[in-house]
Amino acid sequence: MAESTNTDRAIRAYLLGRIADEATLEEVEARLFNDDDYCTRMELMEDEIINDYVLDRLSRDDAASFESTLRNDPDRRFKLELTKGIEQRAVLHDRETASDQPSWITSLGSIFRRPAYAGAFAVLLIAAVVLGIYLTRTTRRDDLAELQSIYRESRPTESRITNFPHAPLTRLRGAPDARDQNRLRRIENDLLDNVETSPSAQTHHALGVFDLTQRKYPEAIKELEAALKFGDDARIQNDLGSAHFELAKAGPTERKLEELAQSLEHFTKATQLDANLLEALFNRSLALQEMNQRRQAKESWTLYLQKDSSSRWADEARKHLADLPDEQSLFRTDEQVLSDFLAAFRRHDDQRAQQIHDETKGLLRDVTVPLQLCRRYLAAIRSNDSVAAKESLDALTFIGNFEQATHHDAFFLSWPTSI
Repeated sequence: MAESTNTDRAIRAYLLGRIADEATLEEVEARLFNDDDYCTRMELMEDEIINDYVLDRLSRDDAASFESTLRNDPDRRFKLELTKGIEQRAVLHDRETASDQPSWITSLGSIFRRPAYAGAFAVLLIAAVVLGIYLTRTTRRDDLAELQSIYRESRPTESRITNFPHAPLTRLRGAPDARDQNRLRRIENDLLDNVETSPSAQTHHALGVFDLTQRKYPEAIKELEAALKFGDDARIQNDLGSAHFELAKAGPTERKLEELAQSLEHFTKATQLDANLLEALFNRSLALQEMNQRRQAKESWTLYLQKDSSSRWADEARKHLADLPDEQSLFRTDEQVLSDFLAAFRRHDDQRAQQIHDETKGLLRDVTVPLQLCRRYLAAIRSNDSVAAKESLDALTFIGNFEQATHHDAFFLSWPTSI
């Protein structure tokens, strides 16, 4: 049974990046968004960890875990540098006060006995506290967290966006209600301002994710590509792949294969950068299945379920895996595939012939029926077998007409005229 997220131990584990269970992570992030007291505990614990790190009071493992979180958390890096600066200043000050000079406390006390100085210090102290509260709240309750809350009941994309919790996919989702529209408008304005005033991988990534949820795929691709210019990152690669994947599904048919290929490239890159990024593993499997690369998709879904077997995302993965053909049809030899296709073609079983072609056309290997038909045609020409040559051309024309009528794709129709 998972440990309660309300304990100091769980909060510390979250801050050190040690929570691997997705359900537990989702629970922590939901509480951060909805529970002010929990946010305060989290902030105090983070300050304690930073102080212990600066003062070299963390264990070796805790220090290593803390350092691993710094790369993708600019706010924490800023707090760390600030704490280091304060600590260095304190050391310097201790050296100065070790002399015979009056202590700084004595000097400060003499200043505070003057009403004008005391009042000015009080104003500065209040302003610092208010600013600190504002900064910590805005870093915790950020725009992306609010965006995730808007889509907690229905996710906006079939593919997984990094750090978005599971929600059902509603393909016919209507426009957001008036309240959500106002929130989305404010979020967009904030993100646009952040990109303009502080361009970075983080700000471009956040705006790209927003555009992705709003189905503005070309804009999302532009922002996510800009984010990658600041450095390669598995999460950005994954979300860029999602933008290409969703564009493939929603954009022009003639661009579908190209966009799917680009999405697969980015998902694969993300898994190379982080082999445990579940979003990228899930999305890579989706792309392979959409491209009809069924053997590879089966292997990819199996790998995903080895790493995540109990979440709601895992339930979706099992459904996708169940949609793939069984082992026998996936692993037929090339000769069996061509023989089955020609048998169906000869008895004018168009449905079966088209099914065999569909099952193999995405594999991009020798098993592909059009490629085998081309080789059969050339072999028939060399052996003066006019019957086999004509049948091969007729079958290629059949496939080309099918692709043109079904997918508006003239790629296969051009094959008979090019051989």
